[in-house]
Amino acid sequence: MLVSIILASALLFPGKTLGTEQQGWDQPTPKLADSDASPGVAATPMELERLRRAWLSTGKQHDVLSRIVEVADTAIRGNLRFPERGGQHNQWYQCETCQRPLITTSATEHSCATCNKAYSGAPYDDVVFGRVHETNLKNAREAAWAFAITKDAKYAAFAGRVLVGYAERYAKYPFHDIAAGKKPVGLSGGHLFAQTLDEAFHLATDIAPAFDLVFPALDSSQRNFIREGLLRPMVKNISKYRVGISNWQTWHNAGLVWGGACLGEATWINQALSDKGNGFVSQMDESVNDDGMWYENSWAYHFYALNGLVAIAEGSRRLGMDLWTHPKFKKMFTLATDYTMADGSLPRFGDDLNSSASQAQGQLEAAFHAYQDPSIGALLSKNPILQSISLGRSEVKQSTNLKQKSRIFVASGHAILRTQGPAGLTAAFTFSPFGGFHGHFDKLSFVLFGHGVEIGVDPGRARSQAYDLPVHKNWYRATISHNAVVVDRRSQLGASAKLELFGANEKFAAVRARTDEAYPGVAHSRTLVMTPEYLLVFDDLKATDQAQHRFDWLYHNKGKSVWCGDAREDVRQMDFPGTEFIEGKKAGQSNNPLRLMFQGTGASTFMTVDAQPSTGVFTGDGVGASMDDRVSVAMVTRNGRGARFAAAIEPVAPTLAPTVEGVTMRETDGVVVITVKRASSSDTVTIENKQIRVRRGTEPVLELK
Repeated sequence: MLVSIILASALLFPGKTLGTEQQGWDQPTPKLADSDASPGVAATPMELERLRRAWLSTGKQHDVLSRIVEVADTAIRGNLRFPERGGQHNQWYQCETCQRPLITTSATEHSCATCNKAYSGAPYDDVVFGRVHETNLKNAREAAWAFAITKDAKYAAFAGRVLVGYAERYAKYPFHDIAAGKKPVGLSGGHLFAQTLDEAFHLATDIAPAFDLVFPALDSSQRNFIREGLLRPMVKNISKYRVGISNWQTWHNAGLVWGGACLGEATWINQALSDKGNGFVSQMDESVNDDGMWYENSWAYHFYALNGLVAIAEGSRRLGMDLWTHPKFKKMFTLATDYTMADGSLPRFGDDLNSSASQAQGQLEAAFHAYQDPSIGALLSKNPILQSISLGRSEVKQSTNLKQKSRIFVASGHAILRTQGPAGLTAAFTFSPFGGFHGHFDKLSFVLFGHGVEIGVDPGRARSQAYDLPVHKNWYRATISHNAVVVDRRSQLGASAKLELFGANEKFAAVRARTDEAYPGVAHSRTLVMTPEYLLVFDDLKATDQAQHRFDWLYHNKGKSVWCGDAREDVRQMDFPGTEFIEGKKAGQSNNPLRLMFQGTGASTFMTVDAQPSTGVFTGDGVGASMDDRVSVAMVTRNGRGARFAAAIEPVAPTLAPTVEGVTMRETDGVVVITVKRASSSDTVTIENKQIRVRRGTEPVLELK
């Protein structure tokens, strides 16, 4: 049956003028199969034919499919078990005392390896139940692909058992949410999982693909039973919770597209694409900025949302709609090229781990298929994957014009500074809007890479997603864990900042931004100047409320240890939230320039801070990716109605010596002049209200105005 879906932008948003790029953008009408035909949302006939040819061949493509079949064979030989109730979020699977992930002893026994405390019952058991559900659904999906590839009915029979089993249980599983009984259950809950987000994710990525692929092997009663016992109630549960600008809504929409296709009902697809304020068009309009960055300003959640958007676009493509033509969509992929750091990772801003474009191969394959863009092709693996085989990609012409350079992304609020030199220095600086729940209080912070490794660290979030524990609030999200300035020992407010200056050439780059929102009563301007050898960080803080304040300048460096000759006194406790997570604390005071050394594996880093009377210095090691992953910390403290800091950070290869010998700062009539004395010469950075000038010796090398 042919189903009309109204998608013209003028009808979607009556009375609203869309951005220039989106005017005139429209989508074709999908074709849905009738109830007696395969939905065709998981793969087109041509895509299935490519997979079957690869299966019958030899070589790397066959090996990829062989691994899928092996997973299915293992699942069939195993014991299929359905837990007694739905799953729970992993954030509960932590020791409340040690703030470390629990260890699973059995399905009902869980313990902390540090303090040996035992946990049992809900919600701890439910986290393990959730993992079993995820495994069951993944196995059903892989078995369904094995059936589609080999046409062996045993794989369809196993996938059918899983789908029928959940159709029998879905409505019987108690409705619950992430609060785990501590609050009344809200609309965000589910039966199979604790969030509509998770139910939508597994519907779009596991359940619907499995149902679609084994559809020919199911009889009409099985099809109807799965549709009415599992697909329809899941779709209804997801559809009732509309959350607007959110990665949740993106996955809700993906679930509605795939679930609607499997039900053969366009109403759900129409809601997913055109629901005002919630649908795909609204998500692209409101949640993606003009640079192509997801609004949460975290690469982890950029790709998490992008995965959902790709699921929507690929499912829609197979239903006859081309969503890839949306003007912002392509930017979401190409943007990652400009942000990629020296070690291949992306800057760890917000609730991120170690994101990289290479981790999103399935999404990149779909995007390359749609755009044939060399910059996307350059990110693809040379080895085949399921998507590259089904989409028919054999080889990619590597672009000859992918040289990275310093860039400014005004909409995203990021500057990327790159300079040519032996260290290959790269810094990412954030003046972005606050990212909401997954954003951090990190305005004007930065990360630094050099010699092919991470140097200056933003910790992101814990591997264990410890969102509900003190370490997340008081460390990961807090200003203290970032390369930023803390005022009066408290974190920033959720603030944005304003770009003031940016400029770059091949060897030098600089940026300045300011915020008056992070700390009411304090105006903060930060300037970064990147040279081939070091990064200069200059902070100018002024108390607009004329009050006395404490200013703590913080830097975190990837490495084994930090040394400062002025920090000799052991410190056990500090009246400073977040310092409870710092170990090996030492403190001191100096009227002289500060010299610190951070020992690392790929490079050691030397930091020189200008001299000012009664400057406090503090060192230790804080939390990285987990409580057991340690990152060196340095803090420089100054007090008054304002404060200035000038620091040169120089990563040095193991066999070399640092070149920076000193940093001095002076002011004349509001003009700040910073001199960085080097072994061979001196660099001079002159900072005025609307201008930055950089000289190497007597030669002008960079001017911003």
